[in-house]
Amino acid sequence: MTAVRVTLVSIASCWLVAACSTTYQPRHSGRVGLVIHHGGALFEKDGRELPVGPFGGELVGLVAETPAAAVHAQKAHNQFMIGIPAYLTGAATVIIGVAVLSGPVGWIVIGAGASTMGTGLSFMGAAFTHAV
Repeated sequence: MTAVRVTLVSIASCWLVAACSTTYQPRHSGRVGLVIHHGGALFEKDGRELPVGPFGGELVGLVAETPAAAVHAQKAHNQFMIGIPAYLTGAATVIIGVAVLSGPVGWIVIGAGASTMGTGLSFMGAAFTHAV
């Protein structure tokens, strides 16, 4: 029974690995799509592909000809520019508070870092809704 189970798990694993290695290219629809090539995310529109950078990439340039979309893309970029540094600063502050400081001062630093992380996550979430 164990040999059969091992064989079935091996076959299932091979199918899953093969499925994850396939590529999908959406047809050109005039809308912005998100594609993955070689493990990297790219925005795609009408055959043009631009990398998704840490602050939203070149989404603004990709949708510049549509004013309403350009407004959302710019707002997403601005919110990413605030949210990502705030989140990283908050995470570093929490780590410093846990690792270095002790007593009441440490708890204050941890709380300040956690609230900064929450603010950063809020901005990043809002930016994601504008980017999509």
